Amino acid sequence: MKWFGGRDSADGGTGDGDVGAQDPVLGLVCAVVEHHGYEFTVVDGDELELRRPGFTEPVRMYLTNLRQWVAQEPEDQWPAIVSDFVGTLITTTEVDIDDSLDLNDFALVRPLLRMRLYADDFQAGMEVVQRSVAPGLVEVLVIDKPTSLLIVSTDTAAEWETGRDELFRVARDNVRADGPLEVEDDDFDGVRLCSLGGETAYVTAHALWAGDYPVTGTHGALIAVPAQGVVHAAPVHGDDVPGAMNLMIRLAWAGHREGPRSISPNVYWWRDGELRLAGAVEERDDALAVSISGEFQSLLERSVRD
Repeated sequence: MKWFGGRDSADGGTGDGDVGAQDPVLGLVCAVVEHHGYEFTVVDGDELELRRPGFTEPVRMYLTNLRQWVAQEPEDQWPAIVSDFVGTLITTTEVDIDDSLDLNDFALVRPLLRMRLYADDFQAGMEVVQRSVAPGLVEVLVIDKPTSLLIVSTDTAAEWETGRDELFRVARDNVRADGPLEVEDDDFDGVRLCSLGGETAYVTAHALWAGDYPVTGTHGALIAVPAQGVVHAAPVHGDDVPGAMNLMIRLAWAGHREGPRSISPNVYWWRDGELRLAGAVEERDDALAVSISGEFQSLLERSVRD
């Protein structure tokens, strides 16, 4: 099963019907899909299964990211955004089918392996090669194809006879070999904020080696990975830990809510070469609730005393 479009969870449900009557985004998507010559089934409001003669497997399309994109634009812009989104994904999928890579040949796949971070409840419609890096975060193994990113299924990886840890070591090395990200510095009421970004699909991976960048303090750095494409970092020195934490909570929550390609609203603490949870962020009764980890709470209390 191929997939594209990005998704965080699946709810089930079926039915085609008049999908645009109460859901204009889904209605636009279905119209564009039909225009490209595909038949479709609406699995639920954020997932479609596409079929076309000559394709041996159905294609899954997920709409979570698209909904976040259109929510940021006027409604009269939605048809153009949807047309570009659907058209690009269908074209990419057809190119991949016509120029398929022999996934069983690990020698060919090895230099294409990459990894990036996702929410731990990420769903791709199949079992994928992943491992936990911090509470709420997993790193997922992918193949960097010329026109698309292909998430590696456990069935595919089983053919390589290479251990999971070795696969992730190769994937991380390949990401780092692609070169470093750019770092932008800002100041928010005395709190230094660093944003990492670049022309790569693997920005989030660099959160795992934040120490390679000038973004850490004497106690490491607070890290936010609210969505694909950006990593926020605030150095932790001990003199303004509460201020840095408050800023990162706001950035993590806003970035995750707005998306697109949302990952996590949590704030993490990079220290001694690894990510740890600093605070779990969620919305309760129209307000943000933050559960501070015991380890980071100790640092906060020392900061206040000092």
